[in-house]
Amino acid sequence: MLKRATGWSVLLVTIFLCSACATTPTRPSEPGFAERYHAYQALAQAGHESFQKHDYRASIDQYTQAIALSPFVPADHYYRGLAWFKSGNNEKAIEDFDRVLLLDARWAPAYLYRGLAHLNRGEEAEALGDDIAALNLNTKDPAVHNNLAWLYATAKDEKVRDKVKALEHAKQAAALSKEGNAEILDTLATAYAINGKIREAVEAERKAIQREPKDQGFKTRLAAYEKALQENEIKQAAAGMQSNTK
Repeated sequence: MLKRATGWSVLLVTIFLCSACATTPTRPSEPGFAERYHAYQALAQAGHESFQKHDYRASIDQYTQAIALSPFVPADHYYRGLAWFKSGNNEKAIEDFDRVLLLDARWAPAYLYRGLAHLNRGEEAEALGDDIAALNLNTKDPAVHNNLAWLYATAKDEKVRDKVKALEHAKQAAALSKEGNAEILDTLATAYAINGKIREAVEAERKAIQREPKDQGFKTRLAAYEKALQENEIKQAAAGMQSNTK
């Protein structure tokens, strides 16, 4: 889930806007302009390639050098922010996502990942604000609905927690993803459970496990839901028996 930085299968939105697409000027306006431009191109490309290889330390270093040469390209700050996020440095990630949104306020994935970074820092209100901003820019993104559902379902802050909205967004995420993502189905199961719909929670968690059969967290939650469902059925049966004896 994109919802959690641990194992989320967090659903990565790849929007590599290669800033190296501009046409090289045939007559540089000043000595060394072309050399600096080509150096920037090479560093930005190297940073993206390192990111794709999950070499986040190298990616950060290469993007930092590229940004020093050309600091106003949103994609460079975005991918360096993602590399910081993947490396566990949420503070640095937030700084880069702030820069992305200063340069382009409609960059929805920057809101999405800044929200996750805030959530990792326990800043639930800030995370909610970013998730809502991302949703306003793209209402059809299942990752955004999934993040909102998870936040509404698990927030410690009572002002943020909302079990009704959690289920609403979890259902939206599942529908938009055509129930093809295990983490989204796990979120849906959680949302059903906190709303007292235990049978539905069991069904959703079983679907999640079908897609990710090795995930121990899914299995643990399924066992808890199945136990709760069994206990509910025993209580209902006992209540029925008492009613019949009256």
